[in-house]
Parts: sequence; C-alpha cells; structure tokens
Amino acid sequence: MGLTPSQLEAVQARGNVIVVAGAGTGKTSTLVERVASLLAEGASVERLLMVTFTDTAAAEMRHRLRVRIAELATQAGSVNKPTHPQPLQGGERERWEEQLALLDTARIGTLHSFCLQLIRENFHLLGIDPAVSVLDEQQTRPLIESALDECLAPHFAGADATSVAVREVIRRYAGGDPERIRGLILKLHRHAQTLPSPERWFGEQLAALECGEPERSEEHTSELQSPYVISYAVFCLKKK
Repeated sequence: MGLTPSQLEAVQARGNVIVVAGAGTGKTSTLVERVASLLAEGASVERLLMVTFTDTAAAEMRHRLRVRIAELATQAGSVNKPTHPQPLQGGERERWEEQLALLDTARIGTLHSFCLQLIRENFHLLGIDPAVSVLDEQQTRPLIESALDECLAPHFAGADATSVAVREVIRRYAGGDPERIRGLILKLHRHAQTLPSPERWFGEQLAALECGEPERSEEHTSELQSPYVISYAVFCLKKK
C-alpha cells in the first residue's frame, strides 16, 4: 500500500509511540503495515498484542492482517519483491507462511476480552471463579435500572430535606417526569466512566457547585445547564 510520510513514520517508529489520527485517515491500514514491519524484523505474531474497542474492529484487524501476510508470503516467492517490508532474507516465504498459520493464536481483540483473559489466567491469584464472564449491555441494563430504582424510590415519598429537594429538581427541571432525570443520571454516569478518575471528577463538580460553575462540555451543555441537576445526579450516583 502507498503510505503518506506521516503514516510511514508511524510504521517505522519503535519504542513507546502514540499516534493521534481522526476517522478515515488510514489508522487500521497503517497499523497493519506497522505489524508487518515488525514481523519482517523478526517479531512473531503470537508475541504481539493488538486491542480495539469493538469486536467488529478486532475482526477487521485480523482479516486485514491475514490478507497482508498472505500477500507478503506470495511476493516473497516471486521475482518482484514488495516495497514494504524488506528485512527478511533467506526462507522468507516459509517465514511469512508460519506467521499466517500463527495468526489464529494472535491476541487481537477488545480491551475487555484481553483483560478478561488476564483475569482467567490468574484467577488463583485474584481469588475468583475462573468461569468469570463479562456482562453484555442486555444483561447490565436491568441491573443499572434496578440500582437506580433503589436509589430514587426512597426520595419520592420521603419527608427529609434531601427528598424534598429531589422532588423539586424533578418538578422544576424535568416537568415532573422522573424518567428525564433518570436519563440524565445515566448519561452522567456513562460520561464519568470514560474519565481516568470518576470519583475525582464528581468531587470537582461538587466543589464547583459551591462557586456556581460546574463543568459544561459541548456534549452535555444543554442538559447540564443547572448546577442543581448536576448536584442531584452526583448525589444519586454516589449513593449507589
């Protein structure tokens, strides 16, 4: 494949490297070429770790790498040598065919699947059941809704100051519809889980409330206008 200068730099760089690129800029293709370059230098595919955010992306990565290695194996046995990569010499075709055979054992998957594999391999050190599994969205949704119900229910009939404030927030900022507030709480929760330290972020937001200046990101600006809504959401989430 033809590489741009910046892509070629990413392929050839060694050590700790961070590449920042937007959608449609050829990240996957560049990564495939980087892996091929490492294999040509003597690395073996079963010693590499490639993680993505989704199973679909992982499957696409494995497929593209399979196609590229097969292409390099074919080219290694022909007169016309590939422009990338180059270091392999004698027995090139056999070397690429070996890597192709090992590809099914390569660690190419999601972050969750890799972490789960580590847990299962070291369950005895962690003191947990080796049959542990990761819940999917269909399984976690009822648990999340149940936890939120348990958090909110006492305040719908409570007479304490917090319960009164909760009902006032629902009345004033959600038109009396608790579902709108529930959606906001869950959105805030998901946002917090993308941060390095959710607890610290919540603490910072609570501190900012005292100054009347809670964080307002573009994604949440319309719904986070009111510090009271944030305060209520933070209260509910921390109660969980």
